[in-house]
Amino acid sequence: MNAGHVLIAGGQGVVGLAALDAFQNAGWAVTTLSRAPRGPGRGKHISADLLDPESLTSEGSALKGITHLFYAALKPDPDPGVEADENAAMLENLVAALRKAGAPLERLIFIQGGKVYGAHLGVYKTPAREDDSRHFPPNLYFRHEDFARAQESEGLKWTALRPDIVIGHSLGSSMNLGNLIGLYGTLCRETKTAMQFPGPEAAYRHALVNIVSTEVLGEAALWAAEKDMDGAFNITNGDVFRWCHVWPRLAEWFGLDVGEPQPISLAQRVHALKPVWARLAAREGLAETNPDRLALGGFGDFIFHVEKDAIFDVTKARQAGFTGMTRRSDDVLLTHLDRMRERRLVP
Repeated sequence: MNAGHVLIAGGQGVVGLAALDAFQNAGWAVTTLSRAPRGPGRGKHISADLLDPESLTSEGSALKGITHLFYAALKPDPDPGVEADENAAMLENLVAALRKAGAPLERLIFIQGGKVYGAHLGVYKTPAREDDSRHFPPNLYFRHEDFARAQESEGLKWTALRPDIVIGHSLGSSMNLGNLIGLYGTLCRETKTAMQFPGPEAAYRHALVNIVSTEVLGEAALWAAEKDMDGAFNITNGDVFRWCHVWPRLAEWFGLDVGEPQPISLAQRVHALKPVWARLAAREGLAETNPDRLALGGFGDFIFHVEKDAIFDVTKARQAGFTGMTRRSDDVLLTHLDRMRERRLVP
């Protein structure tokens, strides 16, 4: 198909930046949308609050040429009912604004992720398949999918991409595991401690895990748009691993001993070491003196404490022709650390 004009909602997060790279490199016109006054510096940008329809109405001229919507916006809330209501309203407001602007919208591509299977609950049926039963609601991703299905009668086609933990560049994200590993390993080296896995033995030695690089996810977004792929698709690097097989390679990158798994709260301890990071960043000339801009420990406190398998079945996407899931996850994590160093995020 000929390249269209894609609107990337959530264009400054780790997922949105992955889509931005993929679509721009393929020759698509790209507009980003977020609450930030400025975009990532490439292409047009719309600053709007998706919970405020009026802020979208004023952007009608910027919306009227959009053919595809890539939706990665997210507003977390500890109350799952509030989270579902607000995130449903955000997507619905944006689609309504696009229609009001007369946009020739053909396809909605939206991100779901492990939460659609109940990953946030700590255990779910694995390997998870796209047709598995839903967990007991509410869930914001159920609302998004139900809305997308309801739009079929209006001629809008849809694709739901379901990545697991996404590894890639972003700043200020609450769910950036790659950056958190970089932050943690650097602090271990600075405090002269071994790079102990910050979770329980079962999570380290027994649980199977999968992750996905932003390159793979960007390729999947482009594939969904250009090949007109309908429905939901799990997307990962293509492999599964145990942390005990990957962690020694990560420790070696930092020049550290591995030590033993030792459950701690990264949220508490990284917060306590903010002055240490500030001194380190000043001494090494790092780009960020505030560790919270790199990553938040709370995400790791969840991921590194999951003691049951947390993996997806990716057969459906492979059978449908997506060929991008051929990465080794330890290589993806090491490449991410290399890129953090190139960006002066870690020394």
